[in-house]
Amino acid sequence: MLGVGNETEFDLRFRLLDVPVRVHPFFWLSSAMVTWQGEHVALTIVGILCVFVSVLVHEFGHALMARRYGFPSEITLVFLFGLATTSRMSPEKNLKISAAGPLAGLALAAIVYILLLMTTNDPILFLRDYYDPKVFAVHMMLFFGIFGNVLNFVPCLPLDGGRITESLFEIFGARLRNRGEIVMQISIVSSAIAALRGAWCLNSEDRLPYIPYAVFDWLPDPHGLILSNQQPDPKGMMILFGILCALAINNLNKMKQWR
Repeated sequence: MLGVGNETEFDLRFRLLDVPVRVHPFFWLSSAMVTWQGEHVALTIVGILCVFVSVLVHEFGHALMARRYGFPSEITLVFLFGLATTSRMSPEKNLKISAAGPLAGLALAAIVYILLLMTTNDPILFLRDYYDPKVFAVHMMLFFGIFGNVLNFVPCLPLDGGRITESLFEIFGARLRNRGEIVMQISIVSSAIAALRGAWCLNSEDRLPYIPYAVFDWLPDPHGLILSNQQPDPKGMMILFGILCALAINNLNKMKQWR
């Protein structure tokens, strides 16, 4: 979602469900960086494939919803993110297209989680064998499927949450002349809070988890324990949302200059 990436001779191209898909080489490189397991090459390959499946399903959520409204969408995967092309439609349709991506990703994670519960007598014990390829695959699919898509709902452009916020303002705040600036201000505040949360966790004496354990306390055993262990890295969240905050500030300044 952060960029389409220039076409190269090394791009992987294929069609799935009649949707053209292009995978930029940087996608494989960035996926390897975030799933790197040192000398465990097999695990790194498994991690790359899990990222690929998770992001592809997410983007297919966007693409298939756009195609439902008559637009022939295409998918490009680049640098851990993807882009499903679409056109400006009504705010209501744009909202559904934006939400369809993370909802599709969460649906995939739910399927993986249900299969985990159905095929193991003790899922917590199963998940402890982290360096077993099939266990590692489950960890990766749950992590990227759940938290990768939940964090996508943060109301910060260019994340899907930012697009959803943009559509909501077009629907309910159509008379506001500066609604674009308001959406960008929301992006700045939300991304700053998310980045500061990562910094707070890193500097805490107890190295607090990015998502507080209290969020999972209402879940019965073993679900709360399983999901609370699938935590995003505070340092990665601080860097990612820090970059998004800086981009939002820059875009807001440009809006004010053009006004």
